[in-house]
Amino acid sequence: MEMGTETKQNPGSVSGILAQEEEKIRQRKFGGRTGKIIKIIAVCFSLFQLVTGYFPLIAMYQRIIHVAFAFSLIFLLYPFSRKQKKDRLSWDGFLFVGVLLYISYYVATHFIERADKVGLEPPLFELFLGGILIFLTLEASRRTTGWALAIFCVGSLVYARFGEWLPHVLGHPNYCLERIISGLFMTTTGVYGALTGISATFIFLFVLFGTFMQASGAGNFFFGLASSLFGHRRGGPAKIAVVASSMFGMISGSAMANVAATGQITIPMMKKAGYRPHFAGAVESAASVGGQFMPPVMGGSVFIMMEVLGVSYGYICTSAFLSAVLYYVGIFFIVDFEAVKQNLKGVPKSDCPKLKEVLKEGFHFIIPVAVLVYFLMFVHVSESRAAFYAVVSVPLVSLLRKSTRMNLTQIIRALEQGAINFLPIAGVVVACNILVGMITLTGLGLQLSSILIELSGQSLFVLLLLTMIASLILGLGLPIIVSYLVLAVLVAPALIQMGVEPIAAHLFIFFFALVSDLTPPVAPGAFVAAGIAGAEMMRTAWMACRLGLVVYLLPYMFVYNSALLLKGSVKDVLLSAITAFIGVYALSCGIQGFMLRTTKIYERIMCFVAAFILIKPGWVTDLVGIAVLGTIIFTQKPTLFTDLMRRMKSPPPKARG
Repeated sequence: MEMGTETKQNPGSVSGILAQEEEKIRQRKFGGRTGKIIKIIAVCFSLFQLVTGYFPLIAMYQRIIHVAFAFSLIFLLYPFSRKQKKDRLSWDGFLFVGVLLYISYYVATHFIERADKVGLEPPLFELFLGGILIFLTLEASRRTTGWALAIFCVGSLVYARFGEWLPHVLGHPNYCLERIISGLFMTTTGVYGALTGISATFIFLFVLFGTFMQASGAGNFFFGLASSLFGHRRGGPAKIAVVASSMFGMISGSAMANVAATGQITIPMMKKAGYRPHFAGAVESAASVGGQFMPPVMGGSVFIMMEVLGVSYGYICTSAFLSAVLYYVGIFFIVDFEAVKQNLKGVPKSDCPKLKEVLKEGFHFIIPVAVLVYFLMFVHVSESRAAFYAVVSVPLVSLLRKSTRMNLTQIIRALEQGAINFLPIAGVVVACNILVGMITLTGLGLQLSSILIELSGQSLFVLLLLTMIASLILGLGLPIIVSYLVLAVLVAPALIQMGVEPIAAHLFIFFFALVSDLTPPVAPGAFVAAGIAGAEMMRTAWMACRLGLVVYLLPYMFVYNSALLLKGSVKDVLLSAITAFIGVYALSCGIQGFMLRTTKIYERIMCFVAAFILIKPGWVTDLVGIAVLGTIIFTQKPTLFTDLMRRMKSPPPKARG
C-alpha cells in the first residue's frame, strides 16, 4: 500500500520510475497455477542451459531449444498490447507458443536433410514456416524492447529485397524473397545463427551467475566492503557509491541493475552528507555505467565481440581492465574534489562497518568471482564451462556462513529469475541475426567502410570522431548490444583498414555504445538515479555526462596507445599506465575546476590541454603534458617544491627515549 501511494504522489520517485519502466516493458505477473507453470518453464530453461554449459550439445539442437524456451516465455509473459490484462494469459500467447514449438520440432527433424540440399530451392511449405519464424522473432523483439530494433530489422529486409532502387553507392542487385527467407530459416546464418549460439552458450550463463550472486547477498558484501574502506573519508558516501558500483558491476553487467541496487542506499547517504541531490544521482549513474565494462562480467556485447574477433573472453577482459580502472579513478578524483570544495566530511568511523567484520561475514563471496577468473584465465576451459563452475560455486560457498546460506527455495527462485532476467537479451540477440544476415548478404559492410574512409579524408582522428557520433546516435534508440553489433559489422572494418588494432577498434565502439546510456537526452540510468535523489532528471543526466567525461577520452587513448590494452612489454605498459593516470587526473581537475585550490579559468584550460596532450603516446608529448600540469601546480602553490626539498635535506627526527 505504501509503495503504491508513494508512486501516485510522486511520479519522480524511484518507485514511480521503476513502475514506468515496468509499464514500458509490460511484463505480466501471474499467481496460482499459471504462475507455477511459468516458474517450471523458467527453471527448466535455466537447468537446460546449465547442463549444456557442462555437457555441450550439437550446436543447432542447442540453439533450437534455446530459442523455443526463450520465445515461449516471452510470448507468455509479455502481452501483445497494453490493453491486454496482465494477470491472465491471452489467446495470442497460446497461438504463438504452439506455432513456435511446431516450427522448432520441424527444424530439429529436417535441418540435417536440408543441409544436404544446399543450392536447391526449398519447398513452399518451408518458406511459409520460415516467414512465420521471422515474424515471431520480430514480435519477440518488439514485446521485450520496443519497436526500434524490430523496425531496424524490417528495414534491413526491405533493403535486401529492393536494394537496386537506392543510389549506386549503397545499391545492390535485388535478392528474391525465397533467397532471403531460406537464408534466415534452417541455416546457421539466420535466426539460428552465430549470435543465437553465443546467447545459448555464454550470455545466459553469465546472466544466471549475476542473478545467483545477487540472490546470495553478494551485493551487500561488496557495499559493506566499500563502506568500511572509504565511508569515513572526506566525501565518503560518494566514494562508497563509486567503489560499490564498480564491484557490483563486476557481477551484474547492467547499469540499470547497478543504479537500482546500490543507489537506494548510496544516494540518500550522499544527500545526508551534504552533496546536492542532482550531483548525488549523477555520481551513482556515472559509476553504474562503468560496471558494464568492468571485468569479469561485461554485459552481452562482449560475447558478440568474441564471435566477431575470434578471440577469448579472457583476452577481452584483460584488454579492457586498465581502461575500466582509469574510468573509476577519474570519477573518484572528481568526487574527492567536490568534497573539498563543499567541505564535506565522511561518515563517522563508528557508523561504518569494520573491515574485519565485513570480510569475516562475506569473504566467501570473492570465491565465485575468483573461480570464474581462474577457469577463464588460467585453466583456459570454454567460457560456458567456466560460467557453469562459477554458477554452481555460488550456492556452495554460501554454505560457509549461516546468514548467507541459500536453501532450495532460494536456488529455485534464482533459477527462475535468471531465466526471466535473460528474456530481453534473447529478444535482442536473436533478432540481431536478421540484421547481420542481411548486411552480409548485401555486402553493405564493405560498401559503408569505403564510404567512411572517403568521408574522413584518410584521417584516423576524423574517422574515430564519426564513429563516436554514430555510436552515440545509435545508442539513443537501440539496445547497447544492437548499437555495438551494427557498428562492429559496418564501421570496425574501416577502423582496422586505417591501421587500428582489431581489439582497439571494437572496444572503441563498445565503450561509446555504453556511454550512450549516460548521454542525454536518453539516459535511463541517470533518470532512475534522479528519481531516487528527488532531483531534476535532465540536470542529473547532464551532470552524470560531465562526471563520466573521462570515458569519452579513454577510447581515443587506447586506440593511439595499445599499451593501455596491456599489449607490449611490461615497461611500456607501466609507463603508459602512469602517464594515463596523470592524464585522467588532469582531466578530472579540468572538469571539476579544482586542484590544490579552485582553479582559475586559464588554469582549467591548461588542465584540459595537458589531458589531451597525454593522449598521444611518446616521451615528448608525455613530458610536455606533465610540464603543463607541473606549471599549474607551481602557480597554485609556489612553495610546494621548496618545502619538499627542505624536507628531503633536513635530518630525520630522533627517536624518543
